[in-house]
Amino acid sequence: MLKPIRLGSIERSLDEADWIILEAVQEDARISFAELGRKGSLSPPSAAERLRRLEDVGVIGGFHAVVRPEGLGLNMIVFIDLCVKKADYSKVHQTVRHLPWILECHHVSGRASFLIKAAVPDVASLDALIGHLGQFGETNTSLALSAVVERRVFQRSGP
Repeated sequence: MLKPIRLGSIERSLDEADWIILEAVQEDARISFAELGRKGSLSPPSAAERLRRLEDVGVIGGFHAVVRPEGLGLNMIVFIDLCVKKADYSKVHQTVRHLPWILECHHVSGRASFLIKAAVPDVASLDALIGHLGQFGETNTSLALSAVVERRVFQRSGP
């Protein structure tokens, strides 16, 4: 018998202290071990060890600064579907890795081969980017008008 699906549930089993630490570092990655310990009722060394364990098992993948594209003059966020022949995948990989306007590139299922998130300064730059990517295949571009969810903060789910 199939287990019922609870929409939005997270299957990884973390204890209460792990969730407290995870939620705290998502809000402030610079939080001290002493403050983490206070929040989780742990000693600073215990909090540090739990944080390292969350990194070791792959729950936490790193700590990064959030750089806002608009702060760099990249005021247009766009999503580009790129349909490519399989033989050209490696060329696309090489190209998008070296284009600073490309924020993300995902190999996807469906009609498109890749879904690309880019930040460009203006319409002329968008036209140039689409033209450059068009050498690999057909593109379909959507302009983001606003962000509904920009960054997910994972929290423990209720019972």
